[in-house]
Amino acid sequence: MDETVLQQVLDRLGNIEGTLHNLVEGQKRLEEEQLTIRKEQQTIRREQQILLQGQKRLEEEQAYLQSGLKELNELMTALLHRQDETDAKLEALTMDVHNIHGEITSLKQGLHKLEEKVDSHYQQLNERLDNIQLDVDFAVHKTTENEREIYKIKSRLF
Repeated sequence: MDETVLQQVLDRLGNIEGTLHNLVEGQKRLEEEQLTIRKEQQTIRREQQILLQGQKRLEEEQAYLQSGLKELNELMTALLHRQDETDAKLEALTMDVHNIHGEITSLKQGLHKLEEKVDSHYQQLNERLDNIQLDVDFAVHKTTENEREIYKIKSRLF
């Protein structure tokens, strides 16, 4: 009986040793897995830090872009205001040009009427000068004839 009990105790010890060996192996695997998990966690932390740095850069860039956009909006507003002023000035200039055009048209019409009057007076003056020239020619001719006759008469008398 002693041997049986001893055998049972030895079997149990063998089982316990096998279980203990399995537990030690499981513990080693757990520790290795734990190390792997820790390494993965460290990698994840590094990646998180990289992501956070990238996020900060993106936020800085976004703030820079928003600042640039604000400046651009202010510049656009100023440009639109200047464009409105330019449009108003252009409209005033257009009105001035239309007024000047009207005045030029009026001046051209007045000049045309004046030219017609000058032409009419010029024709009348030419006709008068022609008549005066004819009268002068006639008077010269008559004077010459009269002088000739006077000469003839003087020649006969003396």
